Amino acid sequence: MSLSAEATLQLLATVRAAQTPAARRFVLLDGTRAHLPYHAAVLWQDGALFHSGASQVDAHGPYGQWLQRLARARAGQAGPFGAQELPALAEDWAQWWPPYALALPAGARGALLLVREMPWTPGEIAALQEWLDLWLLAEQAAVAAQPRKALDLGALRDKVRGFRPRRRSMAVAAAVLLVLALPIRLTVRAPGEIVPREPTVLRATVEGMAQRLLVEPNQVVKAGQLLAELDDAQAASRLQVARQALLTAEAEWRQTMQQALTDARAKAQLAVVQGRVAEKRTEVAYLSEQVQRTEVRAPHDGVVLVEDPGNWAGRTVAAGEPLLRLARPEDQEVEAWLSVADAVELPPDSGMRLFLSSRPAEPVAAQLRLYAYEAAQRPDGTLAYRLRGRLEGPPRERLGARGTAHVDGARVPLVYWVLRRPLAALREALGW
Repeated sequence: MSLSAEATLQLLATVRAAQTPAARRFVLLDGTRAHLPYHAAVLWQDGALFHSGASQVDAHGPYGQWLQRLARARAGQAGPFGAQELPALAEDWAQWWPPYALALPAGARGALLLVREMPWTPGEIAALQEWLDLWLLAEQAAVAAQPRKALDLGALRDKVRGFRPRRRSMAVAAAVLLVLALPIRLTVRAPGEIVPREPTVLRATVEGMAQRLLVEPNQVVKAGQLLAELDDAQAASRLQVARQALLTAEAEWRQTMQQALTDARAKAQLAVVQGRVAEKRTEVAYLSEQVQRTEVRAPHDGVVLVEDPGNWAGRTVAAGEPLLRLARPEDQEVEAWLSVADAVELPPDSGMRLFLSSRPAEPVAAQLRLYAYEAAQRPDGTLAYRLRGRLEGPPRERLGARGTAHVDGARVPLVYWVLRRPLAALREALGW
């Protein structure tokens, strides 16, 4: 099977009868295969790729990117070639194409690439080049025959010169611009909560196991009240051994005292025995203090804050590990978490209003005192900036009350207030 003169004329007649560029490309890429066998054909024109069996190749896919590199490498070069002539593309050649390829120039900025499993003969190359030249002439003739709308520059100039805006339209436009330029307060919203300003953190002073929690969350306690107990069996056993050692040392001291009345040798040992008794007493006192440290007591009056009382008992704690928090009810402030998408410039002492879920009609007023420099990860997996605000009036809400905080920023034009979030979403979607 070969591309004869009769077959070329038949294909050319089909191209002239086609009404669209896609139909003409189909004749070149797919119709030629009926007269000359090949595996695939690719037309590269002005950076666009057209593949046999498909209208267009995805330029961002692996195959499309490989074809783009191949077409640029063979642009302006005619004749058969293979993977050995393109070392940079040889690694993926076997994945995409058979071994024998042919490149034919298609105009100043184009090329026709054909590939198959057998070598190309000189007669086939000459016939394909002649058919490609005829196809390019037919394509140019079809493009030139398309009707074009002439642009009447004189009429357009007359319309522009004759345009006179109406007074009403001008007034409406001025009013819209005035409204869009109207400065308003930029307000952001964030989940908020009433939290203690400087809570006292009660930590474990010894290693052990949490035995009992003697208070409930948010319970009001007095100074010195027992809050929790730690089970330190090791310290208790060491204290018992130390007490037995102290009793033994005291008995030895009394015996040495009696012998010292008549025995000079025992009298010389009296100081050593007294030192051993003092050492044991010191050890007993130290271990007694260690055992007493297993009791967690309130250093001052306040409210107990416990995050998870159900999992408190039975867990192993290390020395210095936080156990409880004790807060004074009157020491309150507002804490809010501002999402990264709403992170705007907030000057110090900005107004804050916390609308509690329990009483949304009576917001808690505060002033911004802390705007965290770095965003932190919330329990829900989102990133947010910590905001802290001091109350403007006396505390009247319970600790832990939650709601939505409104934070007032600087004054901005109304158009910025309306388009800030849409423009940010558009910029994030388009990457500009």
